[in-house]
Amino acid sequence: MKTWKHLNFEQRKLIGSCIAQNYKLIETARILKLDPTTISKEVKRNRMPILKDAGFSDECKHIKRWPHVCNYCSLKYQHCIFKKYRYIAKYAQEQANIKLVSSRRGLDLDSDEFKKIDSIIKAGTDNNKSIYQIKIENPNDIVKSLTTLYRYINKGFLTTKRIDLPYAVTYKKRKHNKKYDYKGNNKIDRSNHTYLDYLSFLHQNPRANVWQLDFLGSIKSDSKAIITFFMPHLHFSIIDIITNPDSQKVVRFFDNIENKIGTEAFTNLIPVILTDRDPCFSDIDGICFSKLTGEERCKLFFCDPYVSSQKPNVENMNKQLRKYIKKGLSIDKFTKKDIKNINNTILNTALRSLDGNTPKEAFCYVFNDDLFIKLTK
Repeated sequence: MKTWKHLNFEQRKLIGSCIAQNYKLIETARILKLDPTTISKEVKRNRMPILKDAGFSDECKHIKRWPHVCNYCSLKYQHCIFKKYRYIAKYAQEQANIKLVSSRRGLDLDSDEFKKIDSIIKAGTDNNKSIYQIKIENPNDIVKSLTTLYRYINKGFLTTKRIDLPYAVTYKKRKHNKKYDYKGNNKIDRSNHTYLDYLSFLHQNPRANVWQLDFLGSIKSDSKAIITFFMPHLHFSIIDIITNPDSQKVVRFFDNIENKIGTEAFTNLIPVILTDRDPCFSDIDGICFSKLTGEERCKLFFCDPYVSSQKPNVENMNKQLRKYIKKGLSIDKFTKKDIKNINNTILNTALRSLDGNTPKEAFCYVFNDDLFIKLTK
């Protein structure tokens, strides 16, 4: 366990004062409450050469032992044929800071270790894995911290570059503030289903599971859309692809979930849904009420217009999907099987926020394996 500390500026000023008064090393060490060897090394390491006598190569015998400098010498202002040194606290502090920074540069790895880490990280990022996931999947091969790995990438030491990380590169500034204007939105009555109603409900039911609902953005010519249903605290997602989406098909999406797991399980698992004001989510009764029993199965609430930050988790989930479904490209080529495979990959990805567990492991731990199988079947 590390018990020592670097000398500070005040200690260096005290050393300089002791040298100027011709204190012995043991006396200086006693005043500073430090080991004499520490003080001796400090002076030799950070003393300042006097350049005007740089032409002489010999050293005075007094320089070879304590105090290693000429601060107290009576001849320091007279002609002297030897090298001269002074100990100045400010200069010593600057030198110490420079050495501290330079000692932490570069790679604390041998050639074989570096090549192994480089190849593992490159293979992982090529498979759309995060640096965190790569690290915990290779605990014996990668012992460096997550911060160190990112520093290696930022410094350009590894084959993997910042451009290979999905969100490391700074976003370009938008040319305009685009707002989505859904036709017919003004005719939808969302009374008692607003964001304030949502906050009020959570205040009265603080332990309720909240799910967030959204569509992944697609190009206008696409006939298909990807719906993302997300439980934030477990990072659990249900993703599906819908052809020519409308409110009826969204209701059918929830009916299918109820048919898979049963009404009681649906009510316990999905009590609250928060979404945006897309007209496809406008059939409030269809989503909230069960076709099997006619009773209410969940609560549905809507974010305020143009405030997507009120459902940030599903927005971030859509960003994760962009690893597999590139923005600006058509999604019509994707099938339900493709989307299922992508969702399974995400559910089996270890996350730092889950202490290295996957969303699947977290969901099965909180609920059960049987419910997970039914939902993802």
